[in-house]
Amino acid sequence: MGDIRSSSATLPDRRADQPVGAVGRLDVDSAEPLEAMGPGVTSTPAASPRTITVPALPWRRMGGFALFGVAGLIALFLVYLLAFTPLTAARDQQRLANSLKGHPLTVYKLVNGRLPPQGSAVAVLQIPSIGVDQVVVQGTSAADLMNGPGLMPGTSLPGSPGNSVIAGRRTTFGGPFGAIGSLRPGAKIRVVDGAGAFAYKVTSVHHVAIGQRDVVLPTRDNRLTLVTSDSSVVTGGREVVRAKLIGRAVAVPDSTVAVPSYDLGLSGDPAAGGLAAMWSFLTLMVLVAAAYAAWRLRRPWLVYLFTVPVVLMCGLFACQSVARALPATF
Repeated sequence: MGDIRSSSATLPDRRADQPVGAVGRLDVDSAEPLEAMGPGVTSTPAASPRTITVPALPWRRMGGFALFGVAGLIALFLVYLLAFTPLTAARDQQRLANSLKGHPLTVYKLVNGRLPPQGSAVAVLQIPSIGVDQVVVQGTSAADLMNGPGLMPGTSLPGSPGNSVIAGRRTTFGGPFGAIGSLRPGAKIRVVDGAGAFAYKVTSVHHVAIGQRDVVLPTRDNRLTLVTSDSSVVTGGREVVRAKLIGRAVAVPDSTVAVPSYDLGLSGDPAAGGLAAMWSFLTLMVLVAAAYAAWRLRRPWLVYLFTVPVVLMCGLFACQSVARALPATF
């Protein structure tokens, strides 16, 4: 065995600031080189701590895509209202006109007191002086008036005793009633339905403000009432055309049904607002996800190729829901 004292002499002296009992520990912070500590001392590399690297998200890009999505939704909505809805209304009018060919009495079955289902064709309205030639549907909800003018449930059938109320849109979906405010007393209106063909003469054209007597109430005289929004921007009242039946009325069975309040008030679909918010939010989320995917995958063209159809689909659903939430005669 070697001399313990001689081998221990090669260790460095304990530093003055080290506690007793720390003589056998190596100070890794010491500035002395390890070679000076002797050939029997080896170094052990310190283990580096594990770190998780979180990639920096492109917040500016994602925020820019969100703002771009909001602007795109607004632009898409305007295009939908002013360019797309007239096309859909013309298509629906053609479909309704085709349903009337052949046997109108069989379609309406008015002789038995049975009106067609809501949204189906019930009459044809013609106003030559302003170029109106529209198929009238049964019902005045926002969805019904997307197809064309609608006969308000609970009111008289055109040509029968009482007040027959037909509502139509002023601006959107072709705006079939956009020009009824230009009618003058004495103008002729023709209505054809399952009970026959009837002529009306315009007696007045006026504005009805909120709070005034409602023009959709029953009357003793035989009249036709056309109703639409009073303004293409702010719908604060109604534009109303009253016309008197020329000749005798035809008695038909009473088909009064319970009507939702929003149909009578010609307001928008109460459930459409939530759907519009949901589809708009989903459209924005798809855009934000597309921005992140394009940054992460480094293949933006591939991401955009799959994203554009989804965004357009969600955006169109959002536009349709917003249109249904607007007043029914807008």
